[in-house]
Amino acid sequence: MKYTPYQGRKREDGIRNSLLILLLGAALGVLGKWADFYSPWLAELTGGVQLWIFLGCVLALYSWTPRRAALHVVLLLGGMICAYYVTALVMKGAWDWRYVIGWSVAAVLSAVPGYLLWYAKGRTRRAWLMCAGVLAVQAAAMFVLSGGVRVLDLVMILLTAAVLLLDKIGGGRR
Repeated sequence: MKYTPYQGRKREDGIRNSLLILLLGAALGVLGKWADFYSPWLAELTGGVQLWIFLGCVLALYSWTPRRAALHVVLLLGGMICAYYVTALVMKGAWDWRYVIGWSVAAVLSAVPGYLLWYAKGRTRRAWLMCAGVLAVQAAAMFVLSGGVRVLDLVMILLTAAVLLLDKIGGGRR
């Protein structure tokens, strides 16, 4: 029998997982907007690009196929953005349409890194370069968006490195 990534798995499992990822994104979006008003520390965590990169890496690495990795990353970020702005409407928060459009475009474009990051599995040179690239992007985002080194950003970068390297230490492709 020809090997497929879905061997032994039901189609319903994939649909269920995708819905759970969308709900996780929505929950994080609501939590992020709520935190903007009531918890500055939690707002730093949920509103940070570092968390989004970390979650995107986890989803991409542990998805069954590269297409599903791209879908999962888009669902997570799309759910976060939709829920964030719907919560902003409910809480009567101020926001600009340029932000909505910009973050929505970013969520849709996140499919490309999600797809590519699926190939970061294993111990190949390509996989190591992709992992290094993700960590470099996170470090650059920390300096550009935060204006310097922050402990929370460093913790998220270390968690991302751990997830990326766990596959390398654990034995390669699944």
